[in-house]
Amino acid sequence: MLYKKAAAEDVLPALTLALRVLTEEKPAFAPGAAERFKTDCTENERYVSSLTTGKNLMLVALDEGKTVGLISECGNGRISQLYIDGAYRRRGIATALMKHMVCMLKLRGFDTLILNAPSAALPFFLHFGFTPTAEKQEKNGFVYTLMTYKPNEIWDVYDINHNKTGRYAERGRKLEPGDYHLIVHIWKHNGRGEWLIDRRAMKRGTSIDGKWETTGGAAVAGDDSLSAALRETKEELGIELDPKKGVLIHSDLAKGYAEHTGFLDAWVFEHDCPIEDIRFQESETCDAMWATAEKIRDMMEKGEFLSPWFYPYFDQMVEKWGAET
Repeated sequence: MLYKKAAAEDVLPALTLALRVLTEEKPAFAPGAAERFKTDCTENERYVSSLTTGKNLMLVALDEGKTVGLISECGNGRISQLYIDGAYRRRGIATALMKHMVCMLKLRGFDTLILNAPSAALPFFLHFGFTPTAEKQEKNGFVYTLMTYKPNEIWDVYDINHNKTGRYAERGRKLEPGDYHLIVHIWKHNGRGEWLIDRRAMKRGTSIDGKWETTGGAAVAGDDSLSAALRETKEELGIELDPKKGVLIHSDLAKGYAEHTGFLDAWVFEHDCPIEDIRFQESETCDAMWATAEKIRDMMEKGEFLSPWFYPYFDQMVEKWGAET
């Protein structure tokens, strides 16, 4: 199955599919829905032009060139259509199209998405994560429920060779087989045998709240490994690292993370600052200190620091930097 942004030649076949679904499944829609759709969409040159020019976004699902699904939006964060060929239902096509649309709209700057859910599709949108915001309504032959959705951050999707695929994934959604995202760890060394470590906030809602760690997180769409390292450190600790003083020391599959769907890049930066200069991100961090490698190992053994399996490169990193200081 191919999912893609609709080219100009994809628009009319997609609208024709939508009209056919409305016509063939009349019991699921209010009387006159198909006729209204024909007037407002398939025979409306202005509307068709908004899609063929890309002013409004449409995504399609193609099976060997045949249009079997579509989703579109109105240019304002409102999803307006989601139709699947009846012969292709229950194959995950609607979910895949919605995932792609959520990513695209979030990247366009929409933090809240809205749609009018037909009664027959209400269970699908509820399962996806949309929330009803009004009672059932009827307008222009359609019976619907207004719903909203707030997307999480968006990741670039990588292939097994650590290359961006040009596709995106929303944080919290299971990645497809063969898809990966990027995780970065950022260690700060002061040149005197000490590492800057921080403590996770107590209310993050995870089993490791309150543990000590080094700065880390997922790269968001548009990041490369270095920019992700700089951004995460700035966000969580309020400090700016010198990119010229950073070294990538480890890059491999992040074993133990999210069913091995991530690549782990670990960085070491030469950096020194007083603890008083650190500004904590309330939702992420709550404390910091400079600690030797021996102190960190002791904290790991006592369960105060994240488990060593989070840091498979730790011993090699400490050995290298210990030899250089």
